[in-house]
Amino acid sequence: MTDQNKMNAQELEQVTGGNDGYIQASWRWVTVTGTKNYLAIRNEAAYDSNNEIGALHNGDRIQIRDDLRNGAYVWAYASQLNLEGWVNGNYVR
Repeated sequence: MTDQNKMNAQELEQVTGGNDGYIQASWRWVTVTGTKNYLAIRNEAAYDSNNEIGALHNGDRIQIRDDLRNGAYVWAYASQLNLEGWVNGNYVR
């Protein structure tokens, strides 16, 4: 790579959003839908009652990160519970 292909500090800050080199996460608002009882928010991306850390209900609005997926699970933030964790992405729209 030649010097002309390198970014200067100002260009790097524009690309990274000015967060000391870290790219800002892209959160998207979605609504919980289609659950029979509740949608568990989990500390692991696996179906197990022992990893449930919270419960969401149809109509709850949460934020998800499409870039953080593990199978059917997607990373989410539920502000009403002040929790981040994995939720089954089949139940959010």
